[in-house]
Amino acid sequence: MEFIVNNVYLPIEKDESELPSIVCNMLKIKRENFVSYKPIKKSVDSRDKKHILFVYSLLVNLNYYYESLKTNVNVRKNNLIERIEVPKFTKVKKKPVVIGFGPCGMFAALLLARANLKPIIVERGKMVDERIIDVNIFKENGVLNVNSNFCFGEGGAGTFSDGKLNTGINDDRIKFVLKEMIDHGAPEEIYYQNHPHVGTDNLINVVKNIREEIKSLGGKFLFETTFKDYIEDDKGYLKGIIVSTGQNEEKIINCDHAILAIGHSARDTFTNLYRHNLKMKPKAFSIGVRIEHSQEELDKIQYGKEYQNEKLPRSDYKQVVHLDNGRTVYTFCMCPGGEVVGTPTEEKTVVTNGMSYYRRDLANCNSALLVNINIEDFYINSPLDGMYLQEILEKEAYDEKYPYKAPCQKVGDFLLDRESTSFGHIRPSYRPGVYFRKMSNILPGFINESLKLAIPEIAKKLKIFKDPDALITGIETRSSSPISIPRDTDGSSSIKNFYPAGEGASYAGGIMSSALDGIKIALKIIEKYQRK
Repeated sequence: MEFIVNNVYLPIEKDESELPSIVCNMLKIKRENFVSYKPIKKSVDSRDKKHILFVYSLLVNLNYYYESLKTNVNVRKNNLIERIEVPKFTKVKKKPVVIGFGPCGMFAALLLARANLKPIIVERGKMVDERIIDVNIFKENGVLNVNSNFCFGEGGAGTFSDGKLNTGINDDRIKFVLKEMIDHGAPEEIYYQNHPHVGTDNLINVVKNIREEIKSLGGKFLFETTFKDYIEDDKGYLKGIIVSTGQNEEKIINCDHAILAIGHSARDTFTNLYRHNLKMKPKAFSIGVRIEHSQEELDKIQYGKEYQNEKLPRSDYKQVVHLDNGRTVYTFCMCPGGEVVGTPTEEKTVVTNGMSYYRRDLANCNSALLVNINIEDFYINSPLDGMYLQEILEKEAYDEKYPYKAPCQKVGDFLLDRESTSFGHIRPSYRPGVYFRKMSNILPGFINESLKLAIPEIAKKLKIFKDPDALITGIETRSSSPISIPRDTDGSSSIKNFYPAGEGASYAGGIMSSALDGIKIALKIIEKYQRK
């Protein structure tokens, strides 16, 4: 019989082979009745630096049922979903279309392909191997390809990120997503890590392997093909989409179902949809900077004398401050041992994000440091007004003298509102490079002041924020979409069978939640095919 056992503590100096005995003592059961175990969650408790513990949740298999398990607070039923079964259709007149092959589109297309629906995947960017070339050209030479970059291309923005898979969503299908990623090449430990991450270097192969499975099941990929518009019938149902190829030739794809999984950066698409009167609404979002510290110093703070212990993951943090001015400042997408990267999708703009490789072994850690933006801060008369604010600030951060280099300032200078003139012991990781500039000349006043108020408050809880040589690199504007596209109970937008999904439509906020939303919409489509 299988059960999940939580709060299993293992001292750092102990070996995992001792876990069965620890569990038997916890549950007061005989060792001979313990058959096997599988870690499903592993975290670190470093509150006592002299006695660091690993904390496990284990899937335990026993050959005898103990009545006492019913009342044990550390024991619960096994509710993990590692497989999602879908029916296999034999006759399909019109194939469903998936627009965008980021995490949302990827998992939606995977389920549709397994149902033998042979989806057509439309992706404006290139296949990931070609996309890597364009990303590296931007990092080394500052030459931007507006359709093949850190945001656009096979795998979406998630491919060139830390590959973080943690989420605040409570969904039993999380283990399905993790298991699929492992089966397609991700490291096995993501299944149980408290903060699982795949790393950009591994994500590239995962994306390719998922694509190959979809193709083997009859799915068709149209790379370097941009979605332009939808076609509806006189009853408000979808009957096709219009796409443009790399040669700027438009063509119609006839379809009864299409998933709009475009991510949060396809501004031309949002503009076209708004002109066509697709219902959408403005949404609150956040704007800020990337803040960069020494990873080694953070590890020392987190782990004390054990900071170099190879059993321990690179340390991270998550901080939030609620200010008296009504603003909330918080860290987001923290990348241990990573680098700050440029993620513009439009010419003469600067946008930042963070990424890490699997080993997280670079000198700096970085995180977004964001301020909440309310709808009333930007709304004039259009649901796209938040997007327009993003564009204005991204253009302001660009300097013709330093093409695609990012504005940078030491934290100590930022707090004193003076331009930096030299670096301290923290060196910037951003490529193609940085230039010194005061953030107060770029950011709106309330954002600038909120960051100034928040940094000292965070430093009271996390002393690495006291470092005046830490760097802030601007600007981060795309942590989430400033637009939401409403959908009804069957997942449709204001056009029936046209399904907004993932981050761009504001139904997700990261790789895991995007993948889960793609699965949700794919299952709704499969259910409709079953009714035909």
